[in-house]
Amino acid sequence: MLNLFRSKNPSCGLDLGSTWCKTVKLATSGKTLNLQCVARMPWSEGESKDPGRKSQRLQDLWNHLGLKDKAVASSLAGHGIIVKKVQFRPGRGRDIKQEALSKADQYIPFDLNDVCLDCHIPDQPSESQEQDIILVAGKKVLVRELMKIIKHCGLKLSIVDVDAFALSNCFEYNYPDLTRDPVYLLDIGGQQSIFAVFLSNHPLFFREAPLGGRQLTEIIAKNLKVNPCEAEKIKLAGPENQGPETIQNIYRDCRNLMRSWASDIKRLMGLYQSSVPGGRQADVLFLSGGGSLFKGLEQVLEHELQVRIRHLDPWKKIQVRANDFDLKYLETVRPQFAVSTGLALRGFI
Repeated sequence: MLNLFRSKNPSCGLDLGSTWCKTVKLATSGKTLNLQCVARMPWSEGESKDPGRKSQRLQDLWNHLGLKDKAVASSLAGHGIIVKKVQFRPGRGRDIKQEALSKADQYIPFDLNDVCLDCHIPDQPSESQEQDIILVAGKKVLVRELMKIIKHCGLKLSIVDVDAFALSNCFEYNYPDLTRDPVYLLDIGGQQSIFAVFLSNHPLFFREAPLGGRQLTEIIAKNLKVNPCEAEKIKLAGPENQGPETIQNIYRDCRNLMRSWASDIKRLMGLYQSSVPGGRQADVLFLSGGGSLFKGLEQVLEHELQVRIRHLDPWKKIQVRANDFDLKYLETVRPQFAVSTGLALRGFI
């Protein structure tokens, strides 16, 4: 788990995706972690590109939910984020974290004056001669933009994380019995997806892939000749109320797109095995993200990738009170909240 800075432990995770904003609030009751609030709202095309309009919508959401919490954890992704795993041999009397940060310019392909820099030291066997260090650099311009959006809606950005680590954090908390063997994680966002290989309590490998649910929306919009907003609603509800020929065309085009996604994922699996010494194949891939909810995706990926496909349950180990939520609704949307739940967990573990 990484944070570029920390001011206060948050209980709310805020995932400002390209298509949807998702937030999760957690609370403790004794030793039990409870789901206290979950909400999502779509961005319009104009809002997704306008920080000021995003702030206003976010403020409206917070007021509607009646949340008193001001400190939130959020995250960044994209080409402005660099993560490098390096090794150092600890020297006597030397602070290995400070040493790693002082030598970061050897590994980070950005001017260090232009980035926020942090590192994480994973647990390692005591007999190991070298210590793994995970360096993370985020461009200051991206961090400042995120801070501006959060500040202008009256909130305070407590932790800046990386989407891939928030996703891994969510998996680790909810599936502690599956951390000894590698597993694939795939979070399908609106425009980008995160592919990660998780093993021994940290992401062993991850990459972002240019595939996302918006591509499915575009297929529906093209076939039905509707605007993207209407196509998004049809995607979530399913196109079954359209004519038989239209339904057939939509699913045919979407399956072809999914097969191309599978080809991209296969390449990432191969890159993982070639770049990580002794990298073992995983037997299961956990899907999450809004784009993972489209009907038929599991079957296509299972056939093309020859691995078991499961949807990641972000609240598997978190208590969800039946009196507080519409459980049928949560069942339909829960994979969309993996990153926001991983962010909210940062305040508790």
